[in-house]
Amino acid sequence: MRKLVLAITAASALLSLSTHAVPWCHGGTIVHIQTANWTGPQLLMNFFGSVPSGVADAEVYKAFTATSNYASTFSGGGGGFGGYSVPGSGTVRVTHTGPYTLTNMVGPGYYYTAQGVQFKLHKCYTIPPLVGVKEVVRMSPESPASNTPFNPLPEVENVKQYWSVSEKQAIEPKK
Repeated sequence: MRKLVLAITAASALLSLSTHAVPWCHGGTIVHIQTANWTGPQLLMNFFGSVPSGVADAEVYKAFTATSNYASTFSGGGGGFGGYSVPGSGTVRVTHTGPYTLTNMVGPGYYYTAQGVQFKLHKCYTIPPLVGVKEVVRMSPESPASNTPFNPLPEVENVKQYWSVSEKQAIEPKK
């Protein structure tokens, strides 16, 4: 019996060494996707449902739930590549930045949804998202804004040529 307990203890110790908590987005890229400043009505538009009984401060619950609901609309994507993924890939985190009564509460009853809320959204990507950079050509004041042309970067032509050559090689059998 004593040997069995010793074996179980040793096995659990080895198992606990191999499994440890990994921070959110460890090894990935965290991208700031939005900074928001909502008024009270905007906050309430993003709050769904009702406040559960037993919640200490209903106003704080509404603010945190509304921002969480909004952040969930940005989740997804940013996932693995070639079987590799990072913890939390595709998830979005909310960081509340204001007002002071929400972020530095001393007790229930100090924050009201009418004060609004300020927050930032950060998303975890396994691989950083590709961002297209476009140079805007200045137009004369007579030209409407909707007709503003964009000039592609010169490197884009090289990428298009590479992919067209790669597609031909994939279709045509090697001789």
